[in-house]
Formats: sequence, structure tokens, C-alpha cells
Amino acid sequence: MSKLREKSKFNLDAAEVLIKEHLYAPSVHCSYYSCFQHIKSIFPDFFGISFEQIDSIVSSNKCSEHSYLFHHISQQIYTKIGRIEYSNFKRNFGGLKEFRTKSDYKDIEVTSELSNKALSIAKDINGFLSEQF
Repeated sequence: MSKLREKSKFNLDAAEVLIKEHLYAPSVHCSYYSCFQHIKSIFPDFFGISFEQIDSIVSSNKCSEHSYLFHHISQQIYTKIGRIEYSNFKRNFGGLKEFRTKSDYKDIEVTSELSNKALSIAKDINGFLSEQF
């Protein structure tokens, strides 16, 4: 298991612990990053793109790493798995990213409901990624 995949698992576990401790905002952050790290960990083995190559691509294209990885994996899901799975993945990951943005940057209360929903979506995304890649 790659160190990044291990960190992905740690973040999912951390989200659960934070929810139990009523620390809802940071739990959403951990849920999102568990998926982001899982996605990134897939690239060397399944797409033949090293972490160094990702850094170079992102730097030369002046795009965010999050956008690049999400776009690339979404296209692979569409091409190799199918349109329905692509739509589900895009909707779920987009929703989770929106939850994380609100949780991290907006002056809002993050509730138990929101943090549990983020955790559930993260588990679904990570399960899907594990099955497919």
C-alpha cells in the first residue's frame, strides 16, 4: 500500500473520530482529503503517471492539482467504466468538495448532519475507487 493510500485511510478514520468528538468542520476536511489522496494514489499504478509527473504537469499547465486529478480520473471513469458511473462520481465528488469548501472557508456552522453526509459520501467514493482501480 502506498503511503498516500495509507494517509487516505487515516483521514477517513480521523473523520469518524472527529465526528464522535463533535468536531464537525475538521471532519469534513478529512473526509474530502481521504478521497483526494485515494485518487492521487491511483495514478502511478493505473495511469503510469508518477507523482513527480503530476507536479510537472500541474506546474506547466498552471492548473490546480485537485482540478487536474479530478478531470483526469473522471475522463478515465467515463471512458473505461461508463457514463452512469462517471455522472455519479462527478456528482458525489463535486458535492463533497462543496461541503469541504463551505466547512473550511465559509462563516457557517457545520452540523452533525453535514459532517455525517460528507463521511458517507467519502466512504462511497473510496469504495468505488477501490473496486474500480
